Amino acid sequence: MSLKWKIAYLVLHPLFGWLFRAKVYGKENIPRKGPYIVAPNHTSFWDPPFVGWAMYPVETYFLAKIDLFQHNKLFGALIKWLHAIPLDRTNSIRGLKQGLKVLNEGKVLVVFPEGTRNRTNDRILLPLKEGVALLALKAKVNILPVFLYESKGSYRDWILGKRQLAIRFGEIIDTSKYNYSKSDIRKLTEELERRLLDLAKSNSA
Repeated sequence: MSLKWKIAYLVLHPLFGWLFRAKVYGKENIPRKGPYIVAPNHTSFWDPPFVGWAMYPVETYFLAKIDLFQHNKLFGALIKWLHAIPLDRTNSIRGLKQGLKVLNEGKVLVVFPEGTRNRTNDRILLPLKEGVALLALKAKVNILPVFLYESKGSYRDWILGKRQLAIRFGEIIDTSKYNYSKSDIRKLTEELERRLLDLAKSNSA
């Protein structure tokens, strides 16, 4: 684990752990070494740092939309320093290659399988894209499902205790039972969706 990852945790923990009072469940399900893919649901711009903080001491890498690096150069430099990798969603092949490079280096890669933030008020998940399954089978790595509860909304609600922010890690999905084929990519995506929905129902925070 790098020094900058330790520094980032020391900065974020007072905010997330103490002020926001976030709860983390299922840390025993987190493999200590990569490569593997972390697949969380996505409702808020807070989600990437929440996942990175909750995964500590495991150091993670993120695929992030390229707009985040372009609109604010200082912010872009900061998230790049913290392992965010620019992703041009109009070029899926390039994104796949970037993800494969990270995994082939033995690292842990966070990819949001919905592909974008879920801004709806009545849907637990958006339909999952097949990118996570495709990447996992191509790289021959497993998938760690994660569900974030109450990560969307005002941070004041967390501070005041009106909403309980929680992050739950599920059991690892063993992808070795699947082949790298169109049908199995679809089946693995369906399994990931089931696992995320199960986690959504199991919140006891």
